[in-house]
Amino acid sequence: MRKRLLLLLFIPTICFSQSGRDSSSKAILPSAWNDERLISSPTTKTVAPGNMEVYFMHRLGSMGGASNGGFHTLYGFDVASDILFGFDFGITKKFMIGICRSKQQELIDVYGKYRLLEQKANGCPISLAVYEDVGITPEDTTTLYSGTSEGANRRSIADRFSYLSQIIIGSRITKNLSLEIIPTLCYRNHILEAYNYNNNTYDENALPAIGLAGRYMFNKTIGVVVDYYYIVSIYRTDNPNSTYYNALSCGIELNTGGHVFEINLSNTSGLVGNNFIPYTTDTWLKGGFKLGFTISRNFNI
Repeated sequence: MRKRLLLLLFIPTICFSQSGRDSSSKAILPSAWNDERLISSPTTKTVAPGNMEVYFMHRLGSMGGASNGGFHTLYGFDVASDILFGFDFGITKKFMIGICRSKQQELIDVYGKYRLLEQKANGCPISLAVYEDVGITPEDTTTLYSGTSEGANRRSIADRFSYLSQIIIGSRITKNLSLEIIPTLCYRNHILEAYNYNNNTYDENALPAIGLAGRYMFNKTIGVVVDYYYIVSIYRTDNPNSTYYNALSCGIELNTGGHVFEINLSNTSGLVGNNFIPYTTDTWLKGGFKLGFTISRNFNI
């Protein structure tokens, strides 16, 4: 198992070089994932061609009183931090596109995912996919530019766009355990001119991150899932204006055959990378974890 974990980091080039020689003799393994996403992360799985997946995601408010939760919000049940619904469409065996809409920032995301490599028995030990997302917010101008000192002449439609690029490296380590490493870049065209006096930096348009995700299935129906994003940002380090945290989520996945249902806890209120990577300001240590769930259903079209 230890060798398989290490291979996740540096074997994509080995797989590409082998694919031309002996791919025909290697059997492709069943997908390491039940769904196209795992909590806040994309997986290497894509929707089959001629199919559409409809999914709904919900994130409630913080449970702990120190994070504005507690009894008076029924431990977060009175609050809808974010609500999302989306549609994924399979174009080819390796390529899918999708669109979703979130409550936060009224964000509309259009995205695509393409699988470059597939894990094979006694061959390439990983699957590899790329994920590209373009988000646009139609929220009103007053809300969009709230807190900014930019002049009206600098405001444009481009300010409403944000982007997310991810490389998904995943593997079925054992029959029950699957893992992913997800190098990520989030880019926002418009940011507040916020300044960190402790380290003399401004907020960054580009935010790199490293995502880690995993799932352990106890049987064909139920398993535990987790994902974590380490966000690289000097501005967010020792910030006197607002405290930022890395996103950590864990939960339970239920595969009923027709549906994949997931219930989770997370310290981030956002449901998509364009929101949770820049704006996670709650911590597990102060009760900032929130209950969430995802349900998806696949249809032939």
